[in-house]
Amino acid sequence: MDHAKNTELEKQFAAYYPAGHTNFKVKKGDRRIFITSAQGAHLTDVDGNDYIEYNGALGPAILGYRHPEYVKALTDHIMAMPTLAASNKFFTAADVELAEKIVRHIPCAEEVKLCMTGSEAVQMAMRIARAYTGKSIIVRFSGNYHGWLDNVLGSIAQEKEDTPYPGPVPEDDMCYSIGKSPNSKFDCYVLPWNDMDALEACFEKYHDDIAMVHFEGCVCNHLCLSAKEGFVEKIRELCTKYNAVMSMDEVITGWRVGLSGMQGILGVTPDICTMAKAIAGGMPLSAVAGKKEIMDVFREKSVLGPGTFNGYALGIAAANVTIDLLEKNDGEIYRKIDAVKEELVTGILGICEKYGVDIRITEMPGAFFTLIGAKGGRQKAYTDEDIVGFDTDKFLEFKDAMEEEGIILMGGGRWYVGGGHTSEDVSITLKAFEKCLKKVYL
Repeated sequence: MDHAKNTELEKQFAAYYPAGHTNFKVKKGDRRIFITSAQGAHLTDVDGNDYIEYNGALGPAILGYRHPEYVKALTDHIMAMPTLAASNKFFTAADVELAEKIVRHIPCAEEVKLCMTGSEAVQMAMRIARAYTGKSIIVRFSGNYHGWLDNVLGSIAQEKEDTPYPGPVPEDDMCYSIGKSPNSKFDCYVLPWNDMDALEACFEKYHDDIAMVHFEGCVCNHLCLSAKEGFVEKIRELCTKYNAVMSMDEVITGWRVGLSGMQGILGVTPDICTMAKAIAGGMPLSAVAGKKEIMDVFREKSVLGPGTFNGYALGIAAANVTIDLLEKNDGEIYRKIDAVKEELVTGILGICEKYGVDIRITEMPGAFFTLIGAKGGRQKAYTDEDIVGFDTDKFLEFKDAMEEEGIILMGGGRWYVGGGHTSEDVSITLKAFEKCLKKVYL
């Protein structure tokens, strides 16, 4: 591939944007790609290189890029309506339409509050829970990610049992950051994921302080770790028993795994949930949705949840057409995504078996992880101990090799599959996978 124009633009970009727009710990030397066009799952850069990408814009691109009906709906809106018209004065019938759709599909949803990002939705959920319960502490779990704000960034459970406050995040951790308020950790207790005994012990000792338990139904931000049988049910039981709000983080899983979210798959209904990323198909929008009794704190207790762009008209138009397209023909896009994902996973397993390379594939609808070097094949993982052998640095080398073959992956082994991917894309991807596997792992 030719990277001359990209390299020059990257130098100019770096002079203005320290560490880029959204910065987690990235490998030194990781290239930025400057694109000129996109279609489906393909991106073309300034040097004319074509890429098939599996990072889904970090999750929102559930429909693929430039879906014609999505583009038309947004264009029609812009031609006739403002993108924003004062968030607490002017509204449209589309606002009601979106709420009705969310309530129809999401099991816990009776009322909805809109904002812009997943990070905002999580903070709003915390405020709701504290107002409703009159308590202050939020329980969360190691490996779960809930945004970049101080009180939720970094999910390290203490090894000792003397304190449930989050432990110090190591410098090589993705979520390590200086500059955080030293008092922010006192907002939350962080427990080990899938540790039922620790969860019960925490509630038994601190139930008078616990306002909410917030968690990912499937930890897609960390190896796609599943919840052990009975773990989510135990959260439900304890929250009900001790008057705490059960809050499911559906920022990634909302719409991606299906229109009922992860709560629909697990069959356990939280009190509230947070959603973002895919719910507007690529436009910024997020939501807290939940039971009327709890959401009514905005009315009854004068809880504030302001924001100039909350419920902005273009985002609502995007969310409405996204849901329409996902509903179309009884979920045709989801069936397409499932078929492409199945073809990819089956092909990857076959290539690894051909060369005797260990791999574990963890997954949820619309996403999977290729944990090369870990044993187990295609099966769930519940803790980090289940994926021993996966070398993240080695995978980054593999990721770079795939990029030179025109395939964009996420670090950590994550793949997002969207409505823009085709069987032809899979064929090209598997050829690149085999080539790069031999280059890096053999």
